[in-house]
Amino acid sequence: MENAGAAAGIIIDDHAEDITTVLMSDDGTGGGIRIPSMLVGKSNGQKIVDWLLSASTNERAQMSIFMDFVLSTDSTNIVDYDFWFTSSSDRALDFIEDFAQVEKKLTKENVNFTPHYVFWQCQNCDEAYTAKDCYGGGKYCAVEPSNDKIAGTEIIDEDLRQKCLWNIL
Repeated sequence: MENAGAAAGIIIDDHAEDITTVLMSDDGTGGGIRIPSMLVGKSNGQKIVDWLLSASTNERAQMSIFMDFVLSTDSTNIVDYDFWFTSSSDRALDFIEDFAQVEKKLTKENVNFTPHYVFWQCQNCDEAYTAKDCYGGGKYCAVEPSNDKIAGTEIIDEDLRQKCLWNIL
């Protein structure tokens, strides 16, 4: 969208679900993106698409969309921060190791850190790929482009082990 000249992106969820529980995240390919984006629910997104398809050229030229990015005014004074990564990323593991010293200095009563592990869902993967790199018939997949000897299922297993260890420590 950015390369096409868009000032912002609207992503339409392809599932009919409550989007307040959906978190948009970078799959590792968005490092250079500089425009804001937001997720809208499937039914609201369909209204936008329907209007765009039925509107005249003149109506589309006059269209304005206002996006509002609001920070929570939570009065608890607790900062929640998350880190999304995969155990197969050397850069992510280096960051975690380096950041560990900083994280120890943060006041635990006011700061909550949550690690998240990134998985993908296969869209059009063949059976051999799905068997090696996915669980759930392609619902949970992982790959390590820098080392094709590591199976995606091994990455997911390690991510799950690390998450379990995080939860009990």
